[in-house]
Amino acid sequence: MSETDSETNHEEEKDSEGRTRQFPHRAGNFATSVRIRCQTTTKEKRALSQIAREVQRHLLLDDKDNNNEGIKVREMSGEDHLHVSLSKVFPVRKEQREPYRSQLKASFNAFRISRGILDSSLSSSSCNSLLELTELRVFVNDERTTTFVAVCEKDPGDDATLKHSGSERVREMILAVNAVNERFGFPKYEYEPCVIPHVSFCYADGDWEEEMKRAVEAVVKKRKEEAKEDASVEITCKTDAVDLCISGWEPKKVFSSESLPPPPI
Repeated sequence: MSETDSETNHEEEKDSEGRTRQFPHRAGNFATSVRIRCQTTTKEKRALSQIAREVQRHLLLDDKDNNNEGIKVREMSGEDHLHVSLSKVFPVRKEQREPYRSQLKASFNAFRISRGILDSSLSSSSCNSLLELTELRVFVNDERTTTFVAVCEKDPGDDATLKHSGSERVREMILAVNAVNERFGFPKYEYEPCVIPHVSFCYADGDWEEEMKRAVEAVVKKRKEEAKEDASVEITCKTDAVDLCISGWEPKKVFSSESLPPPPI
């Protein structure tokens, strides 16, 4: 696909999955986000797919007023869609793409140095470079046009053994992205005091927060009662690779636990 074609395609009010864009239409905008890669195994994909189907089934079972018939749960299939967000989706102009990419790489390079990440196999921070995602939660986007089901890292609460989990590293990565976005005038990623990294794996168009929460709670309860071997979902996500995703481009790696070439001057 040519760059001209890509520009035209991404001027639509809907994205490739049919969800409403998070910023106003303007000619020449490129939808942009920064993400941690989430590479799932076949077993993990099957587990997420099964949960999505169970959520849809419970939505119909819970349908007292026939309102839930319009809730269509769609799976976010493919590696490109399974990710941990380090930014919102925001518009970037054509001439800003390469400078922004260069600044991100420089910011993450400083992050690597500050954390002593000199070798992926001998990283001093390897103890908190993994996200252990085991809990299901429901999120609604800021515009309340899409409701997501995500698998999340367990809230550490008062458990000292979980205090230095992957959330700490994700928080620092978000700060690295925010620093660059502030220079460019792009939106910063606001987050709760306790970052809860999550990977969304299915969604429904519209604001169905309460309905989806009831369905997810029912799924969790039923799986516990049946005590299946796969009663809980367990997804492991490494935080050692970050991609810059710009519409019309293949994802560009801007961080790796291994050395990347220096950004262009």
